[in-house]
Amino acid sequence: MHAILEEITHELELLVEDINSKITSEQLFAQAHGNNWSIPSINKYDLIDDVKSLINDIESQGMDNIDEGYVPVFSGYPSRVQHIRQYIIPQLWQNPAQGVTSFYHTIRGLRTALQPALSTGALRDSIKNVTRRIRAIEARTNDIEPRTTSISDMVDRIEQAHDAADQLPTDLESLKEAKSTMEKLCRQATIDQSDIAAILEQAEAIEDSLKRHCAEAESTLERCESAYSAATSVGLAAAFSERSHSLSRSMWIWVVGLITALTAGSFLGSMQLHALSESLKNPETQTPMLVLNVALSLLSIGAPVWFAWLATKQIGHRFKLAEDYAFKASVSRAYEGYRKEAARVDKDMEAQLLSSALSRLDELPLRLVESETHGSPWQEAASSDLVKQAFKTIPGFADQVRHLATQSLDEFGITKRKNKSSGTTSQITEESDEVI
Repeated sequence: MHAILEEITHELELLVEDINSKITSEQLFAQAHGNNWSIPSINKYDLIDDVKSLINDIESQGMDNIDEGYVPVFSGYPSRVQHIRQYIIPQLWQNPAQGVTSFYHTIRGLRTALQPALSTGALRDSIKNVTRRIRAIEARTNDIEPRTTSISDMVDRIEQAHDAADQLPTDLESLKEAKSTMEKLCRQATIDQSDIAAILEQAEAIEDSLKRHCAEAESTLERCESAYSAATSVGLAAAFSERSHSLSRSMWIWVVGLITALTAGSFLGSMQLHALSESLKNPETQTPMLVLNVALSLLSIGAPVWFAWLATKQIGHRFKLAEDYAFKASVSRAYEGYRKEAARVDKDMEAQLLSSALSRLDELPLRLVESETHGSPWQEAASSDLVKQAFKTIPGFADQVRHLATQSLDEFGITKRKNKSSGTTSQITEESDEVI
């Protein structure tokens, strides 16, 4: 069937679908509009039957070849059918008097226009017979075509055989020469084959040796990497251990110094305390002598106390540093073993272990040393948090300390003036009693 007939058939099928979907009522148009005499007494199925009848005629009688003069006429009908679908069918139920008339005029015009393209009667039978004969001829042609191909091949082979027969003497001499050459090549190939087999055996032996050496190299590389990791850990642990032992030895020196300072302070303090007690027992001892003895006592024990304070701070710092270095040495020694176990269990655990070890090893030892450096115990006591808190919480604490210091100095000056003006033993004794 011609392409334009197929296009018209497709549009008519869409028209049937639109009529069936857009006109939902099955009533006659005249009854639905109050038995109006001007409206035809048909329903949507009558319209559908008329369109389907035209579709059946086109499908059963449509010809493959159409005169080219009719093609422009037929080409305009798909758009006409589309016009019916878009503008007439949606308004057909509301205005059936005009819509049905337009619908039937268009369909009748299409049916009339298609008559030259539809075969009927004897013409259709003649066309069928011609078509049948053409198909039979085509079938016989298809059967003969493979045979003609084989015949053509046979002719080609006969021609080639004829040419070969003409060249046969020359070809025989060529074959003899080629045979002689092939025999020489075969003998040489046999010799070369034995050489190639020997080379192949050597290559296989070399390949086996290379594989063995490669496996040994990989094993050696793994051991080297393991030894390098262990050496790194051992070297780092040895450095930390050496530093820890050095700090421990220096700490014991300060411990000996502390013991010596405490012993010296105790000895000197006992001597000065004995001298001061003897001075207090003597009623003739003057106040300046007592003050001098107290000052000498403080000076004699001040140096040992000061050194003992310094030794105590050094011992504390060195003990903390030694413990820190010892802990880092332990981490360095144990890292390699823990790393292998962690790698065997989980890669994430190995990364976590490395991060933890690096965070421990990156900690600076100076974090354990006090940032402030005090020159004396009094300076440390004055800068302590307790004293600072006292200055903040006790009202007038600084003024009271300053007042007591000033009052002590004033009383010391008054006592010296009294001792200069009075030389009697009773006054000295009374002042000594007041001091005591």
